[in-house]
Amino acid sequence: MLDAPFLDISDLVTTGGESGLLSMAFAPDYETSRRFYVYYTDSRGFPTIDSFLRSERSADRALPGSRRNIISVPHPRYNHKGGQIQFGPDGRLYAAFGDGGGGGDPDRNAQNLGRILGKMIRIEPRPQGGYSVPADNPFRGRAGARPEIYAYGLRNPYRFSFDRASGDLTVGDVGQDAVEEIDFVPNRAGAGGAPQGGYNFGWSVFEGRNGYNAGSAPRHLPPVIDHSQDEGFCSIIGGYVIRDRSLGRGWYGRYIYGDFCQPSLRLARLQRGRASSRATRLRVPNLASFGEDGRGRVYAVSLSGPVYRIGRR
Repeated sequence: MLDAPFLDISDLVTTGGESGLLSMAFAPDYETSRRFYVYYTDSRGFPTIDSFLRSERSADRALPGSRRNIISVPHPRYNHKGGQIQFGPDGRLYAAFGDGGGGGDPDRNAQNLGRILGKMIRIEPRPQGGYSVPADNPFRGRAGARPEIYAYGLRNPYRFSFDRASGDLTVGDVGQDAVEEIDFVPNRAGAGGAPQGGYNFGWSVFEGRNGYNAGSAPRHLPPVIDHSQDEGFCSIIGGYVIRDRSLGRGWYGRYIYGDFCQPSLRLARLQRGRASSRATRLRVPNLASFGEDGRGRVYAVSLSGPVYRIGRR
């Protein structure tokens, strides 16, 4: 335990509800660049990504004065902020944003390629702030579309991850009134590549595999796992594909995830189309997030306070 926080930006962050300090990610070259990124909601309630530098003198201290804004996204309501950032296997920064809030996506943001809300974006942050758009982004050059967009049709993609071994992408997207879903995009680009972008996860024309709002959802990719809220699920929490060999063959290569209202963590073998899952004996009440360290060990975070490492007795 540090005697002082690594970084304190409490004066920048709005908290409460679905707001707060939501995610952070270290640059692939962090050891030399000392650069890392933080996703939070600012004083206006806008989802914001900033970069910071670690101190040269101490690995346990960041430099608040090094802050550079990468992106801030206007957000009209109090909920559905999204909240995840992660560097993909291709070295680009991926970020997921909620649909802008309100029940049923009233502004129809998720299917609108002219808006970032309800999307996952893929960008190259610049050291002095801002970002550039990779030349191979799927919507770059398309009239009326934001070139940053990598995938769309999301409601509240609170947590997503890349499999550290295969590069496959998995997204946990929180449902509206009926269905919680896990979306899966296999990586066919090989080592150092990322899954093909451009997919439409369906919201708000679909909730899970069920029809929701009128309209079309071109290139719709249905979820591989869905859970009914009638069964007690309420807010899906996406996790990681386990690459910690110490957990044994029954766990290695399985995707672990959970739900805020269902304390039992679940395991799934992911595949294109449909995947099944099973509940484990591991229970984390008020599950809020998962994490993964450099050795592939997985952690589960509870809003009740504890942080658990998934391990064997």
